[in-house]
Amino acid sequence: MILASPYIIMKSYTQNAALISDAKPQESPGLGKPYHPLPVSAAPNALTERIKELNCLYGISNLFENQDVSLSWIMQRAVDLIPAAWQYPENACARIRIDGQEYTSRHFIPTRWRQNACIELNGCRVGEVEVCYTAPPPGGDDVAFLEEEDRLLRAISERLSRVLWLKRAEEALKESEERYRVLTEQVEEGVTLVQNSRFCYVNPAFCKIFDVTSAAEMVNGWVHTPPAGNADEIARLYDIVTADVIATKVEAIHRLIRSGKVLWIQVCHSSISYKGRPALLSTFKDVTEIKEQQLAAQRRADLLHDENRVLRSSLKERYRLGEILGRSPAMQEVYELILKAATTDASVAIFGESGSGKELVAHAIHDHSARKKNTFVAVNCGAVQESLFEREFFGHRKGAFSSAHADAPGYLDLADGGTLFLDEIGELTVNMQAKLLRAIEGGGYRPVGGIECAAADFRMISASNTALSERVQDGKMRSDFFYRIQVIQIQLPPLRTRKQDIPLLVEHFLRKMKPTSGITRVPGSVMDILTEYDWPGNVRELRNVLQRYVTLGTLEFLSPDPNVNTVSPLTELNLRQAVRQLEKSLILKALRQAGGNRTQAASLLGISRRALFRKMSTP
Repeated sequence: MILASPYIIMKSYTQNAALISDAKPQESPGLGKPYHPLPVSAAPNALTERIKELNCLYGISNLFENQDVSLSWIMQRAVDLIPAAWQYPENACARIRIDGQEYTSRHFIPTRWRQNACIELNGCRVGEVEVCYTAPPPGGDDVAFLEEEDRLLRAISERLSRVLWLKRAEEALKESEERYRVLTEQVEEGVTLVQNSRFCYVNPAFCKIFDVTSAAEMVNGWVHTPPAGNADEIARLYDIVTADVIATKVEAIHRLIRSGKVLWIQVCHSSISYKGRPALLSTFKDVTEIKEQQLAAQRRADLLHDENRVLRSSLKERYRLGEILGRSPAMQEVYELILKAATTDASVAIFGESGSGKELVAHAIHDHSARKKNTFVAVNCGAVQESLFEREFFGHRKGAFSSAHADAPGYLDLADGGTLFLDEIGELTVNMQAKLLRAIEGGGYRPVGGIECAAADFRMISASNTALSERVQDGKMRSDFFYRIQVIQIQLPPLRTRKQDIPLLVEHFLRKMKPTSGITRVPGSVMDILTEYDWPGNVRELRNVLQRYVTLGTLEFLSPDPNVNTVSPLTELNLRQAVRQLEKSLILKALRQAGGNRTQAASLLGISRRALFRKMSTP
């Protein structure tokens, strides 16, 4: 857009200049208005007068043909030409006023014997041209000027209007070309101008890209056989355009090889008008860095796409992800979050009740991430003493204390390139959080007894069985640490909300336990009991109950609340008694939760109030 305006102006300038320079004597000197010469019968010197008029008009037009002259120079010489065209040139003088400037002929004196015509530009008056007689004309005041001289003066004013317009266009063109030249020499993109399949202009950036020693070497050289630089490359970039005129802008990215290294050049060809003729403006931009980033991103995207396609191929029917089992909708959502978290290095916080499988989720994220070939380091934060925090997390150097006989890595060193899993992260004190926060935010850490700062590249996953926001409110957790460790949150559902997964989990645990008692499957009656139970200890409790079952043959549920404990020696009780005992236990639990309100207890149990009364009255 910077170039288009000046070249359009230049085209119009050329066309209008042609109109002036190619005019013939019989054509009108005005803008489409007929100019009638003085009739031969009107005066004995009619032909002489006509020649004087034409000389004046053509003289003014030809002034513009002089190169590199100012508007003032043209106007001064124009005003000097005017008096000679009048009937009494020895007494005539002229003045041109334009743009606040005044130009007068020799011995100009304003008198009452005067005539004038306005000079207009784009419909606006910008000045006037005036002719005066310094002495009374022989014919008297009433016939001081001839009618033909009035028309001639108007023709002169119109011709001066044209000259003014063309001069201003020329100045605008020169100014624009100078701005464009300065701009193109400063930009990092290569710029060329081609006309008639030859280079008219190349900027320094183009020379740098294509190893051209000097821009002068390229000027007037053929596009398809460049005279300097990497000629084959330059010619190839112009293969997509065969002429200086193209219908639409042409853009392309070309791959070039330089000394075994790949170079990517973005080329844009545009058709413009230069000095009234078609030309081709082209830009060349080195986009190697951007292209390499795009290719790398595309490779990563393709890899992730392939991995995700395999992982998600049967996601809706998936019953496990790593060591995590479950077909329920709640577990399908957990699988989705695990896969999304695995594609990033963002910190992950896993929340869930004790025994719900938080460490298994952390392992699954690690195993499906780009860090899977490196170490997974699990730390129980509740077991870390504050006095030993730096030693355990940051390691120590030989001689740091009496028993330090050698350098020892810390948890961060061990997790370098892999994943650091911090279980029960809420147990870290505020001081421990501050030290760890600096390390995970890239500030580094210093091993105990060391003098140099160390750094490790690890992905942090934390877990907690309580809401960390409560610890922030209680002042037991720093707010900046709170926000830093849980960019992605995963909430694990308790087992009681996904009971449809219990048969799958039971089958899995039994297969892994390989019981010697010969119990390889759970009878339907026992499975019903397992499904009805609320499992406050979640999956961990289920595994332990099954371990006792295959070992002792007894289905026993343990709880911190002695009123909830239920022992079911299946070798002595039949199914009806076991079900009745389980119902009694659940009814008692529901009544405790409802505060003794039987209607609410029945609602919790999912039965009617009458059914609850009937079961309570059954011995």
